[in-house]
Amino acid sequence: MRCNLCGTPVEHAQKPRWVKDGHPIYACRGCGLLFRGDLPTPEEVLEIYRLEYFRREEGAGADGYADYLADAPEHRLTARRRVRQLDDLATRGRLLDVGAAAGFFMDEARNAGWRVEGIDVSPEMSRWGRDELDLHIDTGLFQGADYAANSFDAVTMWDYIEHSIDPAGDFAKASEVLKSGGTLMLSTGDAAALVSRISGRRWHLLTPNHHNFFFTVDTLRRYLSEHDFVVDWVGHPGGQYSLRYLVYKMGTIAPRSRVVKEVTDRVAAHHLGERSVRFNLFDIVTIAARRA
Repeated sequence: MRCNLCGTPVEHAQKPRWVKDGHPIYACRGCGLLFRGDLPTPEEVLEIYRLEYFRREEGAGADGYADYLADAPEHRLTARRRVRQLDDLATRGRLLDVGAAAGFFMDEARNAGWRVEGIDVSPEMSRWGRDELDLHIDTGLFQGADYAANSFDAVTMWDYIEHSIDPAGDFAKASEVLKSGGTLMLSTGDAAALVSRISGRRWHLLTPNHHNFFFTVDTLRRYLSEHDFVVDWVGHPGGQYSLRYLVYKMGTIAPRSRVVKEVTDRVAAHHLGERSVRFNLFDIVTIAARRA
């Protein structure tokens, strides 16, 4: 096994930084990248992101979403802010959203004047976006998709790259399909943020059932530099969430707590859970980069 970023081998005797949910998480001795040691296969990835990831079943953990579609207003508020940010950095044209889910960001970008396409591994979510929003969303893995080189003005990866089983390959693919000077924007957890370091293995984004890689600004900069990108902007802007979702995610911190589960269930059943909250732990980084 070698580091996806710098190629440093993981020795058999090297102990993982953490073991969580039965998965070993290693820290590369060469570049510091954190990653799950037993990555899923492409076939397993296609099964992981079925409907159950986007809508919690009774008794399930809190790794995915309580109800992704029910939180559409919050997704759209965050999407509109991201579209405005993208408009400040790029000229409107053809946009590819990688990890599009149901397409809420795509729809907001289309409303702003972008020509949008998307791709997601979830057959249920991509189908919903096609049927309900009339969007062009392919179903499958990004690296296996047939997009022409130099054909997009922007590529977005919102909360996607941590789910990848080959980030280097995804950054290479993004560089390939972008026009020269095109913009890549992404968001992902920041493992070097204060709350991440304090939380350790209890960090709410350290969920190796679904997240395979855990980045810092430094490791992301290195990935981007090695794939012909120049970083234009880095920030931790936060997002919009329903109270139902925020309480639900407490389950990643205390998965065995009956009190947390009771609170989660009560908030989910109460109209208070629909309240929209602007929230920021400054542990999710957004980066905009330009293809050189």
